[in-house]
Amino acid sequence: MTEETRTESTRPSFWTRLWARPQRRWLLGIPLGGLLMLGIGAVGLGSVNWVVHQTSSTEFCFACHSHQQFIRPEYEASSHYKNAFGVRAACADCHLPHDNWFELMYTKALVSTDLFRELAGKISTREKYEAQRGEMAQKVWKQLLANDSKFCRGCHSFQAMDLQAQGGMPARMHTKAMQSGKTCVECHRGIVHTLPENAEQLWNEAVAKGRR
Repeated sequence: MTEETRTESTRPSFWTRLWARPQRRWLLGIPLGGLLMLGIGAVGLGSVNWVVHQTSSTEFCFACHSHQQFIRPEYEASSHYKNAFGVRAACADCHLPHDNWFELMYTKALVSTDLFRELAGKISTREKYEAQRGEMAQKVWKQLLANDSKFCRGCHSFQAMDLQAQGGMPARMHTKAMQSGKTCVECHRGIVHTLPENAEQLWNEAVAKGRR
């Protein structure tokens, strides 16, 4: 047996060396630092998700003066709040995505413009709110046109509808919608929020700009 072969046979294996105590103490900082960064990352991600969850609640939405005074009465008078089936849709169900975290963060950044309106006093009174209603409605319409009413379809889908049980006009309209490829917001506007005065004009503009 040569000297080289003898040295090779007595050398510890890779796995033995991997789990052995480092010969220099400073090397312990590498795995410990990695574990520390992993822990900080986990805590940070958990904190972000907690904040996102809290700021997506209906209670948080109504914490703003304008939403409490002008939007909440409309919402609580709608079928999305109270209906014969006992099913209630929250603000986030209609305004936020649920299947893509990055899309959720992007959408929350978009809807945060309402917070800036609030802080700037642009919707602090009924008159000011009504002056902004059309712009806010159009922004939502364009979004729903672009994503094929994705938020609506989180609860409603043509595949789950019993058209025979619907009967009459609803069944005929939903059948036509399925055949023509219409999206929910094309027929269902002003279900929860009062339509602005010039709704038809704003809708036509939204169709021209926001069609997918």
